[in-house]
Amino acid sequence: MRSRWQYTPTSDHAAVPVAAGSPAPLPAGEPMPLPAVPVAPIPQPATESRPCAKADAGPTPAPTATADKTGNPRWEQLVALIAKLPPEKADKLRAMLGGDSLVIASSAGFGQVLQALELRREGDRGQETSEPLMRRICHLLEPFLVNLTELDSAGVIRRQSLVPWWEASIAQSPVLRDIDQQYQRATKAKISAEMERLEEEAMAELAERAKTLTIRNTAQSVIEDVRRIGIVLAGGLPLAKALRDLGIEGPPSADGIELDSVLVRRFGQAYEALGVDHKFDPVWLGHAVMNHLSKPWEVVTLIHRVTGSTDIQMLEQTELAPLIDRTINQLVSVAAEATRAIKDAARQKKADGIEAATRNANLYFDLAESIAREIKLERTSQWGQSYMTSRKALSDLIPDKLGEFEETVTDFLDDWTPDTHGRDDHPGFLNAVAAADFIGFMKLRAARHGFGMPFANLERRMQDALGRSMKRPPRDTLDPWPAQKRRLLQGLRLI
Repeated sequence: MRSRWQYTPTSDHAAVPVAAGSPAPLPAGEPMPLPAVPVAPIPQPATESRPCAKADAGPTPAPTATADKTGNPRWEQLVALIAKLPPEKADKLRAMLGGDSLVIASSAGFGQVLQALELRREGDRGQETSEPLMRRICHLLEPFLVNLTELDSAGVIRRQSLVPWWEASIAQSPVLRDIDQQYQRATKAKISAEMERLEEEAMAELAERAKTLTIRNTAQSVIEDVRRIGIVLAGGLPLAKALRDLGIEGPPSADGIELDSVLVRRFGQAYEALGVDHKFDPVWLGHAVMNHLSKPWEVVTLIHRVTGSTDIQMLEQTELAPLIDRTINQLVSVAAEATRAIKDAARQKKADGIEAATRNANLYFDLAESIAREIKLERTSQWGQSYMTSRKALSDLIPDKLGEFEETVTDFLDDWTPDTHGRDDHPGFLNAVAAADFIGFMKLRAARHGFGMPFANLERRMQDALGRSMKRPPRDTLDPWPAQKRRLLQGLRLI
């Protein structure tokens, strides 16, 4: 078996642009992103018709903007589907569709609304109901789907792109329409082997069709998603099996998964197998793993263990290089968010903002340290330059803003009285605790990232401020100061 670590492009899709027809900007209110597509494990017998309307079905006669929609079957279908949504979502959608001029039953977007709502239905199907072909195909895409509408990230596909992609594919592919009809018959007859064969044929046709698919009047993001869908579907059932073996075949969970030796070993084996025939770019298997990890930046650890190399020049030439690109881009994005949060917190001096700044800064340093442990980031490389630039930005900013966080603590101490400031939920105390925690956490990071000098003088000033005599409460009255002082000292990492 040949090595997969030397870089050789394997995907035909990247070189063939998706035709966009005559692109036009989307209206201000874009469609809501679709939620998770409910699916069953492949293969599963079923008996339901597909959710996407055929392109050759004639247009519905257009009612006027003020026409009564109650007699229109499509409108009745919409009402029924809205009734199945959670109350708050149903009310929001009813409000959006309330104006006659906003959505009429013959509009091009109306069909997409119906399909989106059909895909939103979850948990209301019995074992005997069917899974339409689109839902079966979308199961392979689940590890890559996200609900965000504005996202510029490799390795993911926007869920809202599924409906326009499917409708355009059905309209432009007679082969796919024939497969869809056969699939409906196979689901009614509950022939599992036939269903699996048709699913594989459909994936192959959709992967090929994605190279030349035309979707008029759509956003560039949808066009890019169509290209990515084609790349993933080229993996077909072998990719589905690999995802299942790795335990990442469905949508990522909120908690994510941990990287362990079993996952590393199975990933290496599956990566080799998927790249043998050059029909599928197996780096997308790495994207799927990265999407499922509780700490996505640990994909760098995965690459290190699979390739056995920490040399950056060698890693830049491997097929796994896009995963490191994606990780470095995340590092830069997190650094920018941490910078913004620290500046806002220093200006506003409120507990919520300071806690957000602490979270973002700690996330950045966790990510940066994880990358630096696994690969040698040389200054001459693009990855090394991005890493050093982001680290320097934060290393310069934090010492510059420490005075504002110190001031938040000293303001509380200077004004402290037992009757007004003694409560643990006093806003001034909460702000001071958040600021003390920020200073303490940054002190722990300082030695490893080269900005430790300001902390020595700051610690002395904090100890002096905390050691000042306070106005004590009357005798035999509860004194809250020792407990509050201890909490601030803990936050500052002085005890």
